[in-house]
Amino acid sequence: MQKILIHTCCADCLLNTVKNLREAGHITSESNIALLFYNPNIHPRSEYLERLRAVQSIIPRIEAYAKTKLIIPNYSPKEYFAKILPNGTDVGTRCIFCWQMRLKNLFEYAKENGFEKVTTTLLTSHYQDRDRILQIANTLAKEYDIALLEVDHLCNEKHTGFYKQNYCGCCFSLTEKYLESHT
Repeated sequence: MQKILIHTCCADCLLNTVKNLREAGHITSESNIALLFYNPNIHPRSEYLERLRAVQSIIPRIEAYAKTKLIIPNYSPKEYFAKILPNGTDVGTRCIFCWQMRLKNLFEYAKENGFEKVTTTLLTSHYQDRDRILQIANTLAKEYDIALLEVDHLCNEKHTGFYKQNYCGCCFSLTEKYLESHT
């Protein structure tokens, strides 16, 4: 029975990731998957909680295909700001450090808990730079000697019945989204 760890940022991307993994034969009824909801970047706290509730609400859909466990580390925006602020808050720079932080956490957790394979829902998000994320994840996969499961970028399937966000998650992207919509 294989154990797969999925870094999870939101419900919509999670459903797309699971669909991709099922279609590729990585998730079967014999699989044990764990969802790691590690997202200290999400701001404000109410947004973090809304995304978490949405993920919790779709777990029964996923459990129809595989045994599923949700792992929720402590929410600590301090971790995010400690990593981002010294390196710059402009789009691109902050994103790279954010992805590195969250993906490193994914691989560390996987190594410490005996997971054979990992992936991230970030790979299916239209808010993210898939190529840069893959570059970071592939480097970490070699470093930690854990298989990275690549998933297709964007799924066209429209999921309903839960909260969907309209920005990446951090306070900077929230501000940029607001300014974009009001200019």
